[in-house]
Amino acid sequence: MSNYYLPRRALAALFAISIAACGSDTSTTATTGDLDGPWSSHDFNIGVVLNLTWTADSVKGSGTYTVLQNSLGCGGGTLQGDGGVTFAASISSGSIVGHMAFDNGWTPPYRGTLEGTTIDGAFQSIDAGPCFFPLFKGLVP
Repeated sequence: MSNYYLPRRALAALFAISIAACGSDTSTTATTGDLDGPWSSHDFNIGVVLNLTWTADSVKGSGTYTVLQNSLGCGGGTLQGDGGVTFAASISSGSIVGHMAFDNGWTPPYRGTLEGTTIDGAFQSIDAGPCFFPLFKGLVP
């Protein structure tokens, strides 16, 4: 009878290992969910606060911006004052490719990489080259 229980124990051990392996796959979703919430930056003469929602293959959200001095110029786009902004991008292997749409009509392409709780990104401009603009999880001082 002990021969009968040995395979059952082995099967139970394999089942437990399989459950643990499946559990580790769901941690990616939990990590993605941990990125939800406020993201901000105040580089490149502009302050931005976005409330972002992340999935495995995209990020999107909306928020506000304030130009910290007289105006912001990056290639063909000039931004002044303050207002609303939206952000939408696709994610593939840590690369983030999308655009920000400011309420004055400026919609620069945005490209970056996710590194922990930082998007190391830039507005893309044919005229001026990349205008570096990282985003940070939380509210930067």
